[in-house]
Amino acid sequence: MMNKKLSLLALGGILLVLGVIFTFTFNKSSGSKVLPTPTPEEEVTQLPVNDQPEVTLKFTSDAHFVTVSISNLKADQLEYNLIYDATVKGSQLQTGVNASADTKGKSTYEKKQLLGSESSGKFTYHTNIKNAVMELTLRDKNGRSVFSQTYPFEVVAGSSVDLFANQ
Repeated sequence: MMNKKLSLLALGGILLVLGVIFTFTFNKSSGSKVLPTPTPEEEVTQLPVNDQPEVTLKFTSDAHFVTVSISNLKADQLEYNLIYDATVKGSQLQTGVNASADTKGKSTYEKKQLLGSESSGKFTYHTNIKNAVMELTLRDKNGRSVFSQTYPFEVVAGSSVDLFANQ
């Protein structure tokens, strides 16, 4: 009889301890959680038409290089891709070049780009360039896109072409 009482007492004590632990843990995890109040995401304003960039591509006489000029810059960062189909080492493929820059406080950007690749002073030029587009993205100081546009263009040796939004 004594063993039965001790067993029941021990079992009751164990259940009591487990109950206290469960209650303490449950109340601590659910009662003390403070969820942050969601804040609506700030809508990023896209550049109005008057503040959109003006883009010019000027090709060298051999069309191995292009100077990318962007004016009326109203952004802290820019990035662009020139994507096209070209002949590279005898094979036709889709390729291109890209660049990015910090433009904070600047109203213009200019860069001479190789239409090809260079390794250890050896150049491989992209030729017979077709189906060319420039993808331009401007970003604010927080890295959010404030302008994005794709401009089709044609590579003509020695020429200059102005690219316009919504062509």
